[in-house]
Amino acid sequence: MKGTWSGSAIGFIYLNCDAVFAPLLLFTFFTPHESYGCFGSTVEGTSGGSCRRPEKRRRTDSPFNESRTDQGRGQDLISNLPNDCLLLIFSFLPSPRDRCRCSAVSRSWFALQTFLRRSEFRANVVLPPRSRQESSRCLQGSSANDLRLGAMAIGMDECGILTELSVIDTLPCSLLPLHHHHHHCHVSDVGISAMAQACSNLRSLALHNCTKVTDRGLATVAQNCTALKNLELTHAASVGDHGLVILATRCLKLASLSLTACPRVTDRSLEAYSKHSTHLKSITVAQCPFITDYGILSIVVLLTKLETVKISSMKLGDGVLRAIARSGEQIKTLALEHVWGVSVTGYRCIGETTRLKELSLDACTGLTDRCFRRLSPTSFAGLKKVAMTSCSSLTDSSLLALTGLAVELESLHLDTFEAFTYRGLMIALGNCSRTLKVLTLVKCDFRGRGALEQQEVYPPRLLPLPAECPMLQTVKLEECEGLGDDFISWVGLACKSITDVSFVRMDSITDRRIESFMNQLKGWNRISRVDLSGSAGIGNRSVWAVTRECKARLRSLVLRGCERVSDRGAAVITRRCTKLVELDLGGCSISDEAVEKVVGEDPPDLEVLSLAGCTRITDRSLDALDEYGGLGLNRLDLTGCSGLSQFRVNFIKIYIDEVDY
Repeated sequence: MKGTWSGSAIGFIYLNCDAVFAPLLLFTFFTPHESYGCFGSTVEGTSGGSCRRPEKRRRTDSPFNESRTDQGRGQDLISNLPNDCLLLIFSFLPSPRDRCRCSAVSRSWFALQTFLRRSEFRANVVLPPRSRQESSRCLQGSSANDLRLGAMAIGMDECGILTELSVIDTLPCSLLPLHHHHHHCHVSDVGISAMAQACSNLRSLALHNCTKVTDRGLATVAQNCTALKNLELTHAASVGDHGLVILATRCLKLASLSLTACPRVTDRSLEAYSKHSTHLKSITVAQCPFITDYGILSIVVLLTKLETVKISSMKLGDGVLRAIARSGEQIKTLALEHVWGVSVTGYRCIGETTRLKELSLDACTGLTDRCFRRLSPTSFAGLKKVAMTSCSSLTDSSLLALTGLAVELESLHLDTFEAFTYRGLMIALGNCSRTLKVLTLVKCDFRGRGALEQQEVYPPRLLPLPAECPMLQTVKLEECEGLGDDFISWVGLACKSITDVSFVRMDSITDRRIESFMNQLKGWNRISRVDLSGSAGIGNRSVWAVTRECKARLRSLVLRGCERVSDRGAAVITRRCTKLVELDLGGCSISDEAVEKVVGEDPPDLEVLSLAGCTRITDRSLDALDEYGGLGLNRLDLTGCSGLSQFRVNFIKIYIDEVDY
């Protein structure tokens, strides 16, 4: 028996062994037998029929090294096997766990695993029932690597049909050990190709910071995932025009394209999408230095179904906005962020798009009050959402002109303004009082330079203040100077349909005003969410007023950072608000007594509970949460709770899915 084994003997032993050990047996039989003295072979220095323990093989640097050789023992002949033979062996491994273990041996095994389809498994193998449920996956941080992608692709056959995939690679190469290889800790073309071959029904793909993915990986996606509808690339330093052009010609159903910080992408890619992607509805271009007006114009002019255009950190000319205005019968959303090169004439063209529904302007160079003068009466006629951020050159005149023309305005978002006055704001609200549903004011100083410059421009007798806003449902104020008790009083008197109230870091608002605000809504109270986080003047009296008036309607209460809220205020929350789903007491001056009251007798079915920064709570609070046992509680935030022990936190993780500590 010295020498080699016959093919029939190998087949007999293989077919009569557990399929899990098939690759191991194959590796054994195709290794020269001078290394082993078993199965009755005659080896020098041993007696017939005895077995000699083989010497330990030298460990290699990486399991992906395909040319491993033992000095003095011959070459590993399994690497020379044809791919068809290896596929036959793998077809006896129906378990995804076993297949994933085999795929970690080498790159060739990893790639071959993804070629196996359900119909190619052996007839004598029992397969689990196929799941037709659509699913989505998100890999980020240390989980974003080729091995995880391959394992996901291999096991997806029994888990469902993957339709949405998001990969966020956040692990820099400088933090990796020297012996680690890229495919261990990063996503590259190998992982993307494996995923694309196994998940042909993919409809949405988002790759963030995947610098190892190149045109080759995108080409594989284009060849296999022809049903792709959404593609998002962020910081794709290795992706160029070649891969995007192939994807444009193959994925003809693409509806949304987002390119952010792609330094190798040029106008050639956008020109290809303008010719082939006739179903494209949304385009986002940001920080792409080699994309010019020509590429954006080809998209805007040739695609008749385009509805959304978002451009950020780019140089634009007036021709782009003029093209949007002239061929923009279908364009409904326009967002310009940190753009430069546009003149007053270009910004005036925006008003000519009569079907524009959403307009977002963020830190646009050249945007002044002159852009909103001498507009036609039909300008912004269909506008429903306006968001303006860090437009320091705009004053009350621009705000009044915009709100006066937008007769269907439903949402107004103002962020980081110093030139608007309180009088101008109230007159603007009077212009859209009949249609406005959402009002958001963030970091607006209504007592800044605009209060002195614009106080005589619009006398209050010309445009009366709004008596009521019957449609207003959401009011969000955050770090706004000049808005205090008077404005809160107006909201309580004029906005009887309000359901969402957020006064975040509003130090000018006091307990007395919150009590008056709730009393004004008595009989009309429909509030389901209250956010008072970070407001220094909020204490127990505000909590009592909110819970007394909102009662069973309240579903979310956020008091993060309200240091004046103590155990007395927290004790009444869940007793009064029986339908509460989210409760945030982070940073409040509460102890174990408050937690026991919150989850005490007959508590609501909470889904989210935050106790972050509550340094006075101890393991006694976790004992109360154990007894509470709310089936809906799936997130618990204990960040910064120094009085808790790690053992008790680990124990509570058994019952709650997501625990931050």
